[in-house]
Amino acid sequence: SADLKLLEEATISVCKSLVEKNPQTGNLGSLIKVFLSRTKELKISAECQNHLFIWQAHNALFIICCLLKVFVSQMSEEELQLHFTYEEKA
Repeated sequence: SADLKLLEEATISVCKSLVEKNPQTGNLGSLIKVFLSRTKELKISAECQNHLFIWQAHNALFIICCLLKVFVSQMSEEELQLHFTYEEKA
């Protein structure tokens, strides 16, 4: 859609910057880990009608989806592995 195209154009520089720095920072992996660690809270939030947490979860999934789209479209399989095998350096 036109809106999606505008969003991609507006965020491409941020996504490219994250792609370049992610092997050193592990930011994408951290975002995914935080999201997964909080998924248990989603059901409770829905039952309590806590729309703020549901909105935050939706946004996190949207960001993850957008970033993965950039990663997959611009990298080889070997390059992708670098982004998902981050280990913290001592």
